[in-house]
Amino acid sequence: METAPYSLSYQRVGRLGDSEFKLQSKLPDLSLRLPRYEDMGALLAILRNKANSKFDKSIYAASNQELKEIAQRWTTLSQPLAYLTFLIWHNDVPVGIAGLGWIGLANENQAESDPSRAGAAGVMIEPAARGKGYAYKALRMVFDYGLCELGLVEIRVSTHSKNVSMQMLMEQKFGLEAERHIGDQVDKFGNDLFWVVTTENLAGSTSK
Repeated sequence: METAPYSLSYQRVGRLGDSEFKLQSKLPDLSLRLPRYEDMGALLAILRNKANSKFDKSIYAASNQELKEIAQRWTTLSQPLAYLTFLIWHNDVPVGIAGLGWIGLANENQAESDPSRAGAAGVMIEPAARGKGYAYKALRMVFDYGLCELGLVEIRVSTHSKNVSMQMLMEQKFGLEAERHIGDQVDKFGNDLFWVVTTENLAGSTSK
């Protein structure tokens, strides 16, 4: 576990891989838990809601079978860790999904002796649960856990410039400025904006 240059946004219960593992927000009643097989119904309900995946090309265009495969994969942990997806719970009701959809080498050209890893994060909140600050709290916990406990050197968040809600979240709540892909190109998921989150810029974010 890395030493955080700021106070973590959660209390960890158990360790990754334990059945009781969860990240409990310091504000009551919001927690991140790894989905289990019995949570497949909740995962699929969130994934199948087009209002949740409007700006996520990998989910929006997926077939029902592909969504089932995605949800089932999220109920397991890979070795080495290549992704980490949480269900967001409020008062024991699932209200969204947040996590690291990808974990891997920080630089595709890095030396074999360099163990540095990075991640890509995202969040989905059910329409009925929006406007309550859950997206910020959940994503902040994902950032803190990835950077300070998994030891990632950076976490990227990508979206399309039409996704105003994500832009407001990253720029107004986290205080980070968006970057654009070279030549205003889009990535393979159709995103043209991204933010790079590190312990240094997260420590100086406008919201703690």
